[in-house]
Amino acid sequence: MSESMTTFSLSLPLAACPGDQVLCRPAMQWPTDIQTAQAATAYLPIIGDVYAAQFGENGEKCGFNPQSWDGRVVQPSTWPAAPIRCTPAQIIAQFQERRYTQALAMVACWGLMWRQPKTIWGARRIETIEQTLCDCAQCIRESQSIADPWRMLTGSGDGQLGWAAVITSKALHFLCRSLGFTHNPPAAIDGRVIRGKVWPAFRNSIPVGQRPYNWQGNTFEAYCRYMTAILTWSAQKNWTTTQMEATIFDQFK
Repeated sequence: MSESMTTFSLSLPLAACPGDQVLCRPAMQWPTDIQTAQAATAYLPIIGDVYAAQFGENGEKCGFNPQSWDGRVVQPSTWPAAPIRCTPAQIIAQFQERRYTQALAMVACWGLMWRQPKTIWGARRIETIEQTLCDCAQCIRESQSIADPWRMLTGSGDGQLGWAAVITSKALHFLCRSLGFTHNPPAAIDGRVIRGKVWPAFRNSIPVGQRPYNWQGNTFEAYCRYMTAILTWSAQKNWTTTQMEATIFDQFK
């Protein structure tokens, strides 16, 4: 079966608070890959009923030196008062204050991507990155979807950033949370754990003729297959997508 034959249908998962039946949070709209959803329903990759904390929540191993990053943000920079750490809370705060390139620097540090600055900044103008992230935020507010923002960040056209899925997913994860989408925001994807360990374990649990397409590449469709699995598993546990991804990462790392 070719990738174009994969069936997608738009779904809006309920945003119920854990332990509460009342809708209390805005929810992202996600396309659902039917084959992935069926396979994920039969296979749950984690053990236990207690979710793990997201990396950096406890403030450990997330030091951040503003001076090292100041050349990669819009000037004049306005960093928060010390101590500054690239914790999820501080990243979200930077996005909420619309300091997009400062938030991006903290995302790159949080995601241990400081060794790959060219893949994020390269020859791109800092002002273009700032404006594109601002446009993404406005689009998400209006659409409750990352479909267009994903293409703004990964595309190679005028004003698009040409990023890979890894930094795109991490930036959009925190940006969506900063806009109030805390129940089912985009989950971070990475090569070593999610693609390198979780995907093979998931794939090998499925009969060969029933396996969905993989999570490789930078297309929105590939990322939505990954998110379909995350959303399916999150629903089984009544967890947020952040809690599910953090737990999977913790158990497979």
